[in-house]
Amino acid sequence: MTVQANASDTRQLVEELSSHVQGEVRFDKMSRALWSTDASIYQIEPVGVVLPKSQDDVIAVLETAQKYGVSVLPRGGGTSLAGQTVGESIILDFSRYMRDVIEINADEGWVRTQPGIILDELNQMLAPHDLLFAPDPSTSNRGNVGGALGNNSCGAHSIIWGKTVDNVHELDVILSNGDTATFGQLNGDSLEAKMRGSNFEGDIYRSLFEIGENNRDEVLSRYPKIQRRVSGYNLDEFVGGNNFNMARFVVGSEGTLVTITEAKLRVVPTPKYKGLAVLHCLELIESMEATVAALDINPSAIELIGSMIIRQAQSNLSYSRITDFI
Repeated sequence: MTVQANASDTRQLVEELSSHVQGEVRFDKMSRALWSTDASIYQIEPVGVVLPKSQDDVIAVLETAQKYGVSVLPRGGGTSLAGQTVGESIILDFSRYMRDVIEINADEGWVRTQPGIILDELNQMLAPHDLLFAPDPSTSNRGNVGGALGNNSCGAHSIIWGKTVDNVHELDVILSNGDTATFGQLNGDSLEAKMRGSNFEGDIYRSLFEIGENNRDEVLSRYPKIQRRVSGYNLDEFVGGNNFNMARFVVGSEGTLVTITEAKLRVVPTPKYKGLAVLHCLELIESMEATVAALDINPSAIELIGSMIIRQAQSNLSYSRITDFI
């Protein structure tokens, strides 16, 4: 459906959304321009923008969008570098209202939160409990939890704490038809019960299980066995038998499968001590060899800073005073 080309359909879409959504419905030219970009080089004007206030708002948007044949694109902080949060869709921006921390369970090591909260703000709320959500991408002071889930974000310390997918327990999601579902760890009887379901969720479990069974050898042979693979759908999560967590399949799917409204995330104790070692290398190959050797002492992170960045820092008044040790 070409909504933007049909003014009558656009008015009907806006009227229906406005009557069912408690949050903000923005289809004006200014809003469409503001949400047409992210941190990437791309610019695509959306059909419109909705700032939901609740799960019911999200359901209303998905049901209405399906009725009018319009795609929906979830968005957080817009820090993506490859255009993941721009498109000719209805943008669902969670960063304004759906940003609450719902529950912190320090004893069991998890937090339940909405997708619109900024990563650093989440960790500020966890700090009094001496806990943190481990994935720490460079945009953590602007990026949202929902964005980390959508992109399977990593960060400098993924070498010890893993990717976002390794820190997810459950996801509350809205399916494309407006149905709600909770994706979490299943095995044995619980998995079979889901697969026997006569609803859309049951169809999803049966289809995904069948894909895993029929393509097991192909998936195992083609998916690289590396620490930081965040490309494509996580089909390799479902080729090992009857024990899987659908939430791990959703992570990294960039909003193409479901819309996340809540997440139960693993949190870890804040490190009591921190240390930094600096190695000076003259050549890139020398630094690469040093990286391999450094892995033997189990570092939490290894970062390469090139000479150009160092020279720029030394010539900057704000940073030159802290680069004298280089």
